[in-house]
Amino acid sequence: MDQIRRTIRVTTETRLTTVIKWSARTLSTLILMFWIFFLVASLIGNEARGSRPLNWSDYLILVTMVTALLGLVLAWKWELIGAVMTLFAVVVCAVVNFRVLYFPGTLIPIAAFLFLLSWWFSRTIKNPER
Repeated sequence: MDQIRRTIRVTTETRLTTVIKWSARTLSTLILMFWIFFLVASLIGNEARGSRPLNWSDYLILVTMVTALLGLVLAWKWELIGAVMTLFAVVVCAVVNFRVLYFPGTLIPIAAFLFLLSWWFSRTIKNPER
């Protein structure tokens, strides 16, 4: 009876982990497509001129956003590394300008947390005594 309960628990956790992992992957794909669309549009279009010269905080926000997006890409292969990289970049970006956390900016850390949760669950399933 214990073996059956453990098998059911592991099967349920495996399904939950799979749902969380693919939710994170789907959300990160949508985020990346959104950012790539606007990047390409600004490079191709004539309206890419800024209204003012960029200062250090603008460059820092740009670097942290690119780092966060790169972290989402890395999380497809290495969930922990990508999620931590993304969350660190978002925190640095939010310290410079808290408004990056307004919607839709909240979707980036949500995707990172989903990757982190997926990593945690898959680790727990592999080592159930932890």
